[in-house]
Amino acid sequence: MGPPTLLEERRVAGSLLVTGFAILVVAAALYGDGAYPAGHAWQSNALTVGLVLTLLGLTAFQVVLTDSGDRLLARLGAIAYLVGVVLWIVDDALDLAGGQFIFELERDYVVLACLAIAAYGAAILRTRILPRWLGGLAVVWAVVWTVLYLSRIAKAPLGPNLIPALFGLVLLVRRSDPGPPRVPLTPDVQ
Repeated sequence: MGPPTLLEERRVAGSLLVTGFAILVVAAALYGDGAYPAGHAWQSNALTVGLVLTLLGLTAFQVVLTDSGDRLLARLGAIAYLVGVVLWIVDDALDLAGGQFIFELERDYVVLACLAIAAYGAAILRTRILPRWLGGLAVVWAVVWTVLYLSRIAKAPLGPNLIPALFGLVLLVRRSDPGPPRVPLTPDVQ
């Protein structure tokens, strides 16, 4: 068996991103209006799994973007998202352990996640591996969500995760550009 193809890598990245988002939606539903019922550990675990699957999906997508010519932006985005996820998990663990919720760690997650989404959007614009409108939307969404969250107009810290879900859907639905048609090495004789 040979090395994985770009199409296989796109499927893996897309599947991880969509699955991660689906689990984040479940986690958000478990949190409800912010009052933590007795099952708070389930909520926390669902959130952690969703964030880690999204991180793995973004890492797989970074490989796809690198193979398409991006050498820096998606890698920086993956690192920013990784640091953000670690901060979120630490904040959640402190909250679960009876400590207190630390808004600054959540805020840092949102800022880093938005920086990551903007970096991925710029990489998409640069490589054109996905439609340009999606790259532009990612950059605009990241900037707008950062401003809305930091000004405390938007209160949902998982807002940045809508864009990776879109990345995943498009990776799964849109076929890779097949490139120019193949020219046979020998002419067909009829």
